[in-house]
Amino acid sequence: MSNSDLSLHLRSYGDEGKKHSHNHHQLVLPLSGALSLSVDATEGRVEQRKAAIIPSGSGHGYAATDENRFLVADVPEGLAPALDKLPVFVELDDALLNYVQFLHSQHLTGRDSGFTQHQMLLLLIQLLQERYGSQLNLDRRVATAKQYLDGHFRQRISTSELSAVANLSTRQLNDLFRNQVGMTPHQYLTEIRMKESWRLLEQTGLSIQKIADAVGYGSLSSFSDRFTRHFGKSPSYFRRKSQ
Repeated sequence: MSNSDLSLHLRSYGDEGKKHSHNHHQLVLPLSGALSLSVDATEGRVEQRKAAIIPSGSGHGYAATDENRFLVADVPEGLAPALDKLPVFVELDDALLNYVQFLHSQHLTGRDSGFTQHQMLLLLIQLLQERYGSQLNLDRRVATAKQYLDGHFRQRISTSELSAVANLSTRQLNDLFRNQVGMTPHQYLTEIRMKESWRLLEQTGLSIQKIADAVGYGSLSSFSDRFTRHFGKSPSYFRRKSQ
């Protein structure tokens, strides 16, 4: 698996699987049934509201007795260098469960292009890291840039402005940020904006225009185009699903 390959599969498991490992991280997301997992010295179950995060290189085995179905995402280390710092078993709140169901429906209908699937999985990883991750051990300059993006994503941010904040050249910042965060500053900014817009659509009654304004887009059409490219569905689709 290369650092650009991020794939999603629909899987069911049999009685017992021999312990093995992968050179990539793996997310096991519940749809139906239950799966007992052992990951190194940690044991638990994937079921209903509980997912598993299997770090790259970890020995893991499984057992399942009843009918089951899961979404399994294979995630290169380079795209999510902090996944191995998260708990192996995590609880999914309503928003995350809705998102997993949306991923499933997109996968079943075949409407998720490779690019769209990639973006949707990156957002899921970002959501998991925010809920369950400890503070990343980032280079001070990268941490400064990331903190600036987190606090100013509602505004227009130029590459020169961000480079000045981090006290790095644009090329140095892009390279260092990508190496430590798993994406460029521009990609990270887009992820923040898309994550927040999806949350606002799911959890508030704000109009789509106000949501576009709230996440730093000057025009509704620009926001709608970006959102649709990112998720494969328009903002109005998510708004109808949340009502």
